Amino acid sequence: MYEKETAFIEEIQNTYTQTGLSGIDLNTQFPLILKSYEKLLKQIKKITKVGDANQRKLLQAYNQIDEQKLKLDIAYKKLDQLARIDPLTGLSNRRDFLEKVTNEKNRFERDNKSFAFILSDIDNFKSFNDTYGHDCGDFVLQKVAEVFSNTIRKQDALGRWGGEEFILLIPGSDPDTAMKIGEKLRVAVTSNTYHFGDLALNITMTFGVSLYEGKSSIDQCIKAADEALYSGKQQGKNRVILYDDRMENDG
Repeated sequence: MYEKETAFIEEIQNTYTQTGLSGIDLNTQFPLILKSYEKLLKQIKKITKVGDANQRKLLQAYNQIDEQKLKLDIAYKKLDQLARIDPLTGLSNRRDFLEKVTNEKNRFERDNKSFAFILSDIDNFKSFNDTYGHDCGDFVLQKVAEVFSNTIRKQDALGRWGGEEFILLIPGSDPDTAMKIGEKLRVAVTSNTYHFGDLALNITMTFGVSLYEGKSSIDQCIKAADEALYSGKQQGKNRVILYDDRMENDG
């Protein structure tokens, strides 16, 4: 890389180590050496200047790559979030909810603390759509999601299970605690009047509760909550029912 510089230095060394050179010879050689040095110096400056410019361009390119990577990371996080959220209610969708359930199941395997599911369904939801239109049905779903979100505890996980069904994960829970939370939600929903345009709507819901204690799978436990919910519908709706093994036999 520095062949010219090395050769130039060797030329100077040879000039000064040569024997028999007179002062006149040195005076002749020195301007030539100086001229060569000036030429070489200009070349070095030019190369350095080009190198600095290329380095700045390279640094700029790296910065642009970092900016694009950051934008891609942000975009990916937004897409991932959208893939986990129910667009109508803003709650966790089934995929996101089940991931939270998996985390809670892993915690159970470490700490052996049971947790509960509360599966709920809006009573007579079809009548809202059939009588007042699907916009009204969407309004009802959004209001229920809002009431639930404002009522549950911070550690609880809430999701839209599908249609007019909502599901709740209650960490570290026993049957009494889960039933109390279900009743609190039921009262919170039924104690309000919801205004859709000129309409004043009343909403009731039925809740099914099951407990996960490691004796059955997650799917079986959610199915048990659904069995309890169905039993509540049969008993007249607008109530909270705890799953019992006899329900499966009755079904």
